[in-house]
Amino acid sequence: MPGVRWGFTFLLGNSLISHEEKLKLVVEATALFLRGQDRTDVQGPGYEGVLFTRHEWKVIGGFSGQQFDAEIETDADKGKVRLRFLVSEQTLRDGQSTVAAKHSLN
Repeated sequence: MPGVRWGFTFLLGNSLISHEEKLKLVVEATALFLRGQDRTDVQGPGYEGVLFTRHEWKVIGGFSGQQFDAEIETDADKGKVRLRFLVSEQTLRDGQSTVAAKHSLN
């Protein structure tokens, strides 16, 4: 049975684009991470730009992960904005659940 990959994606930064559009960018950053891709163009109502990674590893509190950046031009913010994402994968042993991983150690 294939495992499930899971983790957290954090958004850092401020923009006047809608909450829903910010969530779409969080999803896109996570998808780039899961696909192992470096860059994609992004756009939505009132903004467009690029989402990318330089494969830098960062730490926020007790979480660490790969950093992604979105550089977007927005109508609401009147110029260029940078939003930063930290994708922190918590999956153990190629997608095995914690319970399955414990049983394989015994």
